[in-house]
This record gives sequence, structure tokens and C-alpha cells, in this order.
Amino acid sequence: MTDPEVDVTDSEPARPPANTWEAILENLRRRYPGQKDSVLFCIYKLQQNPDLTIRELKPEADLHQIPMAGRALHSAKGLLGLLKEAPSVQPAAPIMNTASDAMRHRRERRAAAAADDGSSIEETVLAAVRQIQSSASQQTDQLRAAVRQAIAILQRALGD
Repeated sequence: MTDPEVDVTDSEPARPPANTWEAILENLRRRYPGQKDSVLFCIYKLQQNPDLTIRELKPEADLHQIPMAGRALHSAKGLLGLLKEAPSVQPAAPIMNTASDAMRHRRERRAAAAADDGSSIEETVLAAVRQIQSSASQQTDQLRAAVRQAIAILQRALGD
């Protein structure tokens, strides 16, 4: 049973008044668990004025002995949804200058030279594939011959 003279709230630590920085920080810690005090400070200040900069925040953070960095401000803006989305990157129109003209001219010359030789990329690839197939076929034939010799030696050893 409980004693009527004992105050149950005495066992709880006394909370600071709601309008002090300690109380505000405690509320922010509950609302944003795991965040550093610098991020929580930025959240508090950005809720009052979302256009604040790190230069404007730093002096007051120093008063509360909170180390301040731009990363904290960025994190706070992210948590509050205040980050501006990066503009979508669209491919730039090709710039025609002497360097790109020279590159295009070189490509055209290479293509013309390949056409003059009568060789094309397809023919070069086909020749390489044929060479690989020929090499593989030779290796297969050598392997078959070695297996036949091994079988013949085993048969002789077993006396068949």
C-alpha cells in the first residue's frame, strides 16, 4: 500500500522549466533520438527561421557550448525537409569547336581508311573468332591424343 504522506513524483528527477534550453534540448532528444546536440540546436533554430546560416547560428551555439559545423546545419535541414533539391541534370547541347571538329575529322579519316583496305570491324572480329576456334580445336585434338595414349598404357599395364 502507498503511504499518503509520500509523494510519488519525488522519485522522478525534476525537469527543468519548459522555456529553458535544457528542457528544449531534452524534448528535441526525445523527438529526434540519436542526433547530436549540434543538429538538435540547428533544428530548433531552423524551426524559428529556416533561412539561418552557419555564421548566424555559431555565436549562440557557442553560448550553449555546442560545437557547430556546417554538417550539423545540413543534417538539420534534411530532417526538417528544408533541403533544396538539386536541379535535374540535363545533357548539354554539343559544343562545336575546333577540338570536336578535329576529333570528328579523325573518326571520318579512320572510317575511310578502313573502307579502303577492304576490312571492316566485322571482318576483324570474325578473323579473331576463327583464330580462337582453330586454337581450341588444336588443343582438343592434342587432349584426345593424350587420353588415347593414357588408355593404351593402362590397358598394357593391366594385361589386356
